[in-house]
Amino acid sequence: MIDMHPPAEYYRLAQAETQPEAPHEVTELNISKYLPPTAVSATIIVTVTPPTGAVMIYTPGYEAAPVLFKGPKTAAEIRVSGPVVYVELLSGATEYRIQYLNWRTP
Repeated sequence: MIDMHPPAEYYRLAQAETQPEAPHEVTELNISKYLPPTAVSATIIVTVTPPTGAVMIYTPGYEAAPVLFKGPKTAAEIRVSGPVVYVELLSGATEYRIQYLNWRTP
């Protein structure tokens, strides 16, 4: 019977190439000058640099429901529960720009 295992050198090389992804930095963004304090959601457009990157945005209290904005430009609605949102750069994104289109109040 023949064993079909890769050589040990190949196995070690494959392990060395797969490194865990670095932790993402989360920044706090104050949105109080763009939205009224009574807003419960907002429709925004996020432009991501470079276009292959992505940005995740979520609000305190809604961490389990983040909204993913893929580059180069994506529009979506986010929940708002206060004057700040958290922004996380993903997939090699280095910059982002947010345009506030409209908002909803109760």
